[in-house]
Amino acid sequence: MTTPLTLTKTVDPQGRSVIRAVGEIDLSNAQAFAAAVTDTTGPLVVDLTEVHYIDSAGMSVLFTHAERTELIATSLLSPILEMSGLTSMTTVREREE
Repeated sequence: MTTPLTLTKTVDPQGRSVIRAVGEIDLSNAQAFAAAVTDTTGPLVVDLTEVHYIDSAGMSVLFTHAERTELIATSLLSPILEMSGLTSMTTVREREE
């Protein structure tokens, strides 16, 4: 069974591609997440503020594109990104309340 995930692509005022993920990112939908990320060029912002769960398949996508990606996360997700080592490879900022 596929876990629900919605991906929305936009462009921010600085001209960077933005992918907003809503739901859960896991093995069942990581390929769609990877395709969305790979389909962009240049600097990328990935908004994870509505992601409630991410497993190693989803994290792998983030690691693969870390050099050009900025992540926006919640205070609950940020520690996971830090423990994984991702924060040493890319910018991770918490959602502004």
